[in-house]
Amino acid sequence: MNFKLLSLSTLFLLLSMPALADRDAANKAINQAEVLIESAERSNGMQYAVYLMKSARDNLNQAKIDLDKRDWTEAEIAAKKSQRDAEVAAAKSDAMKAEKAYTDLRQAVDLLRNELQRKRSGQ
Repeated sequence: MNFKLLSLSTLFLLLSMPALADRDAANKAINQAEVLIESAERSNGMQYAVYLMKSARDNLNQAKIDLDKRDWTEAEIAAKKSQRDAEVAAAKSDAMKAEKAYTDLRQAVDLLRNELQRKRSGQ
């Protein structure tokens, strides 16, 4: 009797493991998405990539809804989409900041070059 109960309990536990793994994967993906969105916001993602940031937040919200519905696979997919959008928003923000820094540096070099040329022609 105890052996049958133990066997049934073990079988039930083994059958439920994939569901627990899927839930854990969905939770992990949601947590990663939240971190990536925060990182993108710190990189001024809202300034340079408004659409991507909105999409990242929308997908994160959908992932949380799917998680509440116990649809682990859809929750993980939505969270991964959110991660992707947040990463692209952060990269776009970084690229725009680098481009602005390059433009500012280029203007400073041109100004110095013109000043040097003016002084040379004045001597």
